[in-house]
Amino acid sequence: MSIKDIKFMNDEVYLHKSIEMSLSECIEQISDISYKKYYNDYRYEKDYNVENTQFPPIIYAFYSYIFNRNKIPSPEEVINNYFELYAEQFIVESEEVKYNNKKYKKRALIARILRTYPSLIRDFHFYLLLVNEKCFDKVIYSCKTDIEGKDIIIKHKDYEYQVSLFVDTKRSKSFKKIKNNSRHKYNNEIAIPIDFNTAETCGDFFVYGQKDLEKIKKHIY
Repeated sequence: MSIKDIKFMNDEVYLHKSIEMSLSECIEQISDISYKKYYNDYRYEKDYNVENTQFPPIIYAFYSYIFNRNKIPSPEEVINNYFELYAEQFIVESEEVKYNNKKYKKRALIARILRTYPSLIRDFHFYLLLVNEKCFDKVIYSCKTDIEGKDIIIKHKDYEYQVSLFVDTKRSKSFKKIKNNSRHKYNNEIAIPIDFNTAETCGDFFVYGQKDLEKIKKHIY
């Protein structure tokens, strides 16, 4: 681990270290992940109560794993890390999980995590693709700002741009419009929808590619 700084500020502590994963290493790891085979066992697991409950964010389980191990978690690893990370909030039983004094189907919650997983893979891959281009002053990903609706932030020549990543479907675009109107305010937004009919693939996943990178460069330059 290459530590750059450990900072204590008031009642918080920050660990600043170098990222030890290149774009090529990321692509190699993604290519080796058997997602479809794993997900097929949960494909039809869907429960209304699980889908409409605000559980702890999945992204922290995904990115904390990368931060601590310099490795992209497999589907099983991100699920295990999720329940470990929030062990104080969940009571896990054989087929149910108890959260906020209510019981939910465990398999339905796992299925929800697995449906989110490809977008986490896709966003992190695109983050490294942007960094690898070395043409922007700063490329920033933050779990906190992601939850606030800003997937990736680019800072260049005293300007800040918010990159919005979403699937190019009527449902996704409608949901994004609602978020823009009621929940999130953007300055210099760059919307990058992904169309699964034409998108590049990496192993079992659709990913953003060079044409998406060029769209961002055209907007900024």
